[in-house]
Amino acid sequence: MMTTIAKLKNGISQYWQDLPLASKGVVVIMLPVAVLLASLASLYSVEKKLSSLENQLKVALQNQRDIETVHTNLLLASTGVRDFLLTGDKQFLDNFQTAKRNLPDLLTQLDSKIESKSQQSRIKHIQALVKQNIDKLETLSKNESDVASDDLIKQFKLQVDKMKQLKTAIENLQKQEAMLVSEDQNQIKQERQRNLSINLIAASSGIVGSILAVWIFSGTIVRRVKLLRDSAGHLAKAEALMLPSSSKDELGQLSDELDHASHLLGKNIEASTQARKDAEQANKEKSMFLSRTSHELRTPLNAILGFAQLLEVELDDGKHKENVKVIKSAGEHLLKLIDEVLDIARIESGEVQLALNPTPINDLLAEAIQYIAPLGKIRDIQIKHEIQANLVALAERQKLLQVVLNLLSNALKYGPFNSTVTVTAYQSNEKIIIEVFDEGTGIPEGLKARLFTAFDRLGAEQSKTEGTGLGLALSKQMMLAMQGSIHVAKNKSLFWIALNASTRAPVQVAAKPLIMEPKASTSTKENKKIIYVEDNISNRALVEAVIKRIPNLSLYCTMTVKETKDLLNAIEVDLMIIDLNLPDESGESLVRYIKSTTQLKHLPIIILSADAMPETIARLAQSGINSYMTKPLNIAAFSQQVRALTKDT
Repeated sequence: MMTTIAKLKNGISQYWQDLPLASKGVVVIMLPVAVLLASLASLYSVEKKLSSLENQLKVALQNQRDIETVHTNLLLASTGVRDFLLTGDKQFLDNFQTAKRNLPDLLTQLDSKIESKSQQSRIKHIQALVKQNIDKLETLSKNESDVASDDLIKQFKLQVDKMKQLKTAIENLQKQEAMLVSEDQNQIKQERQRNLSINLIAASSGIVGSILAVWIFSGTIVRRVKLLRDSAGHLAKAEALMLPSSSKDELGQLSDELDHASHLLGKNIEASTQARKDAEQANKEKSMFLSRTSHELRTPLNAILGFAQLLEVELDDGKHKENVKVIKSAGEHLLKLIDEVLDIARIESGEVQLALNPTPINDLLAEAIQYIAPLGKIRDIQIKHEIQANLVALAERQKLLQVVLNLLSNALKYGPFNSTVTVTAYQSNEKIIIEVFDEGTGIPEGLKARLFTAFDRLGAEQSKTEGTGLGLALSKQMMLAMQGSIHVAKNKSLFWIALNASTRAPVQVAAKPLIMEPKASTSTKENKKIIYVEDNISNRALVEAVIKRIPNLSLYCTMTVKETKDLLNAIEVDLMIIDLNLPDESGESLVRYIKSTTQLKHLPIIILSADAMPETIARLAQSGINSYMTKPLNIAAFSQQVRALTKDT
């Protein structure tokens, strides 16, 4: 039995859950309305019955009055005849005649109104007695004798007896009618009390019905809507869903859709997580590739540019020196290309985090114009400027200078001969705007989509101007890294960049010297001993050629960390020049060995490596080295550094 009831309950619950929302809305709305209508119907029924009882009471009261009237008329008739018999004055018979005329109608009317069977029976009896009494009085009213005879007295007594019977019957009728009136009044009172109870019940039912409707609405609709809302919030956060029970209504369909979306999102999150891991792995591999590529490309360039610099100094003016300049120029062009490719890759991968500081724009533009002016003179191009005073932007100064120089260089290289390049700078709202305008024809609209694409030089096939096609692409990446932007005009040759204006005054920071102060030398000999750790023969030959030009220096070359440690134990050294990529161990391990050995920790160290990655340079600087120089080697700077670190203190 309990199982059947439970199944029935579950069936009803599921049927309700599956009802469309429109049907549920009708039920929820109609429930209190139905309760109200039922209450009104009950009230109508009670009011109708109460009205009937009140009418019945009115009839009963009227019957009482009519009975009193009958009784009064009978008394008037009897009194009138008696007074006539006593006085002989026929005027007293007027009351009798009036009563005689009125009594039949009163009795008939009373008979028609009384519904009680017992009362109707009494009325019939009273009607007979009244008729007899009236007949007796009629006989007595015809008496012409002035003296009362025995027969007249006897008749009068008989009439008095009849009158007593009639009076008794009327009194009984009045008592019964009074009881009926009392019953009607009690019924009316009970109905009024019932009416009040029904009103209270109706009001309570209305409240209960409304509460029930609200409960149904909240329990079966609002609660599920809240669950769906919470589920949508969890879905937005990629969290587990708490979906309501399954049903076939609109909310159930929405729940199913959310569940489906949750599964899809879970798969997408899993896929994106895997993709992120793959991207991170690819980024690590790319960083390793860039570091390796930088090393492999810079190593041969080191010998090419190094010996080219030496030959340029040694050779006299002539054809051979010009050829050396061509070699040097080509090598520097290739080095610039390598640097720009690495810069773009590092910025795009997010490895470069620029420190944005308040930067005076006026000084920066003056420096850029002064630096680029010789290129303008070659093509007879004049550089004009219109720069608002006291401009300060949030930027990394060196990168911003590189962007401005690139825009000026393009304007001077691609602008027409004997023309003008105009540099404009001003503040607009919260932005610092720098514009570079030349008198060229501008960029065709169809080519602007390729403008900031790496290695894509627009019109390169029709131009003899050298370039890598990386300048604008690198400038765009740098501007994005500085939270700025770069733009080109539609109908003229105008480029402009926008940077956030700074509300703080620029901080004057003293530039750190490129060449660090040498540590105290432990050597007392006249010739300073230098150990150069390098496994590449061409790089060793270049450094040997440079060191030979510096007097009082002796160079010892090793190829491995082990050889170097043995040599350090054998001789007293004044300077270490170390490459990082060595056959047996990394050059960093050799640096750590030197800095951890008491006798060697003050030994000056120059790192000479093809690894130009900023993180590597920063890491080695923290280890206590004196200088980090990248390949290809700047011979002049290297010579100056060696002299500074080997001179006597």
